[in-house]
Amino acid sequence: MRYRVSEHAERDLDEIFVYWATRVNLEAADRVVERITERFWLLGEHPGVGKLARDMAPGVRCFPAGKYLIYYRKTSRGTDILHVFHGARDQVRAFKAAPKSG
Repeated sequence: MRYRVSEHAERDLDEIFVYWATRVNLEAADRVVERITERFWLLGEHPGVGKLARDMAPGVRCFPAGKYLIYYRKTSRGTDILHVFHGARDQVRAFKAAPKSG
């Protein structure tokens, strides 16, 4: 595996799952999370595909997954998936308010 999902991104995905599971159903929640996580492989293999997210932190890139945005960073070990936020959120505020990903 060429990517690693941080604890913070795991928590983001859990929150996304719960949101969709409580508002629609478990199957919809599974589909949304699966559509997001299937992008992780692409980011691991081709970390340059995302757009630099200079407002977030040095070296952080952003890549869309439906209505969600995946934030990640290339490291010597591969690609670290840092966070996943809904695109309608204030991205800078969400990233800065989130626990720091290392």
